[in-house]
Amino acid sequence: MADSGDRELIVQWVQGFQDEVHEHANDPKVVTDRWLAGGQVWLWDDGGPKSMAVSREAVGGAVRISGVYTPPESRRRGYAEACVHALSKRLRESGHRCLLYTDLGNPTSNSIYRRIGYRAVAEGLRYRFEQALSQTDDKTRASVSRVGTT
Repeated sequence: MADSGDRELIVQWVQGFQDEVHEHANDPKVVTDRWLAGGQVWLWDDGGPKSMAVSREAVGGAVRISGVYTPPESRRRGYAEACVHALSKRLRESGHRCLLYTDLGNPTSNSIYRRIGYRAVAEGLRYRFEQALSQTDDKTRASVSRVGTT
């Protein structure tokens, strides 16, 4: 589990995650502080932190895993897979069901989650309304997500 000494690194990784998924609704410092205070950030360490995952608050016996991120220089070495697998195992051993959302357009993460025991149970659309340059021209962006559970 991460602690306050990991804060600056986590802020950088949250910013990197937000940049990659084009989600900038929340200040990375605020998000990091909230997650650290709740004991929700998990780091995979291999001679130093390599990947992170976040365990959200339990609801009805289920915990959602989110914020899975590995910086580009540490990718393709199995760090995110190991981090999510270990966190999922820990949560299941404590009596929780695990779930996560994944982008259907990312075959890498989808295959990793299947390999560690997640299975698709639903698909959903998420709509995001953005203000266009013109005040009268609104854009809508939709993405498809898959819900997985162990």
